[in-house]
Amino acid sequence: MCRENSKTKPCEEVSQEELCCKDQHDEIEDIIDMAYEGDYNAEELMKEKAALEGELADLKRQYEALYSEAARIKADFYNYKRRTESNVERLRNSALTEIILELLPVVDNFERALNSEEDKDTPLYKGVSLIYRQLLSVIEKFDMAPIKSIGEAFDPSLHEAVAVEEISDTELDGKIVKEIQRGYVLKGEVIRPAKVIVGKLTDETEEEVGKDE
Repeated sequence: MCRENSKTKPCEEVSQEELCCKDQHDEIEDIIDMAYEGDYNAEELMKEKAALEGELADLKRQYEALYSEAARIKADFYNYKRRTESNVERLRNSALTEIILELLPVVDNFERALNSEEDKDTPLYKGVSLIYRQLLSVIEKFDMAPIKSIGEAFDPSLHEAVAVEEISDTELDGKIVKEIQRGYVLKGEVIRPAKVIVGKLTDETEEEVGKDE
């Protein structure tokens, strides 16, 4: 007969633990017996291992193929996005250029009107000058700037020579002495070259310079 006290567990609880241990022991023995059944089971295990290795190799190849495909799709998408952004920017700049080219004749007319007015203190002159400056301010917000001309060396990428003027000042030889029409650049690109007159030394001056050299 079992006795219960403070130092020992009840008989029923001990029996359950023993039963659990016995079941685990039986399972371990079954596993050991299966491992030692013979060559047939070992051969089956080897076949199963080979099959699993084959499946693993197939999965690895599929993964590599999918990874390569994903990388290609990612690269294609990046290139597509870059081309799209470039096309959008080009179309936007093209539209902006067309609009500003339509406005430039208006700017030219304002400049002619202001240059032809002798009295700079009249309300009319001041009003026209204010509108002209406001128009230029709006256009310049789109990164448009005038091309420097007077006193600058002639640059065919920026200037269009409409005439040559003989000069005696050697420092102005090959430089722009007059501006007929102002040129402009938009976002660093020439949208209208400046029409200018280029200075050229007279024959007499060239001869004198040659003698001095």
